[in-house]
Amino acid sequence: MHVMRSLKLFALVLSLGIATQSFVIGDDKDIYLDARMEVVKNKKNATYICKMEEASDQGYLFRAYYITGEVKMAGTYVDEEMETPHGEFTYYYQSGQIESNGQFREGQKYGIWQRFDEDGTEKPEKVYAALPMLKAIAQEKKNREK
Repeated sequence: MHVMRSLKLFALVLSLGIATQSFVIGDDKDIYLDARMEVVKNKKNATYICKMEEASDQGYLFRAYYITGEVKMAGTYVDEEMETPHGEFTYYYQSGQIESNGQFREGQKYGIWQRFDEDGTEKPEKVYAALPMLKAIAQEKKNREK
């Protein structure tokens, strides 16, 4: 009886390993990202594999995965090339615990971002200024320099 359970458990673990392995290999639509979440051409230089999950009027939903298969990031981009993040984003530790979540607007972090330690303990929030405000500050600084 124990032998049969052990064999079933072994078969399940083996099948999960094969499924994970096939994920790691990737396909032609995979986007490879380095440790800074920037696109790299070579799979050997990748820390994460990113896949477009859904396209809608709101943009393109992407999920990035650790090479081992766990979710690293989920968020929406304006474009298929992943150049302009815009909307809700959530980042995860490899354990599955949320690392941070918040909004992007026009490619910049915006508003209040919640942050957490690997054990789930809340860290101080970070507040990011709106892009128009940053542009106005930069313009004011240029005006003062003249």
